[in-house]
Amino acid sequence: MITETTVMRARRACSRLALCLATLGALLAAQLPAHAARDSLENRYDIAVYPNGGRPDLTVDPIRLKSQLSVIDRFFDPNDAGDRCAVLEGAVGGYGWRRLMVFDVVIVNAGDGDLVVGDRSDPANPYAGAFYFDACHGHYHMAGFSEYRLRYKSDGNVSTIGRKQGFCFEDSFKYSGNKSAGFHCGYQGITSGWGDWYYKQLPGQWIDVTGVAEGDYELEVEINLQPDPYKFDQGLNRYPDVVRVPASVPKRRER
Repeated sequence: MITETTVMRARRACSRLALCLATLGALLAAQLPAHAARDSLENRYDIAVYPNGGRPDLTVDPIRLKSQLSVIDRFFDPNDAGDRCAVLEGAVGGYGWRRLMVFDVVIVNAGDGDLVVGDRSDPANPYAGAFYFDACHGHYHMAGFSEYRLRYKSDGNVSTIGRKQGFCFEDSFKYSGNKSAGFHCGYQGITSGWGDWYYKQLPGQWIDVTGVAEGDYELEVEINLQPDPYKFDQGLNRYPDVVRVPASVPKRRER
């Protein structure tokens, strides 16, 4: 454990700023697990990149999914443009107070080749036909890329479904030592060993659980649902397209 005395001794031992920073940094890093010293994203799943003939293989980080899962109450206002989009597109069942199960999804490329989606506005792009313009949101979506399901833990049957289209495939988090190829919304893709982050504050990054009984469930996320020839996974495809984590719906609070 680092004590105040230990840190003060290190400071006194430093004659130059660079040496001081290096010494103190080493002290702090020594107290952290290897993966925590490598990056600041807690609960990240160590998904190993494997030889896949230079092809991508997409999967979902289950630890990030589980650690960022929660149930919230949110009011949807018919006078708010974003809330109107959510209702019109079926992301929620109506206006007023709704109960939402929110969660992060990080799509990781575990193959040893980059996923290159490219410029979706280029008509020569083989993936161009998979995107459509969403007038409500004002940007393009990839139709049918993923689906979220809440399953009963008792029998595995589906309780309710949510849907989230991919809209911008880019490098958000590094999972391996590869350098990012610099993919972004203008030229989309996911570098081998990197993840694309859909954080839980994004519109539609939830399942509407309004009226769902309290109890234990499983949250299921399935990706790569788009039809051929637009599927991304290629080669051996060792990592699953479907990931499940335990979830629970608490007792509803009276308003």
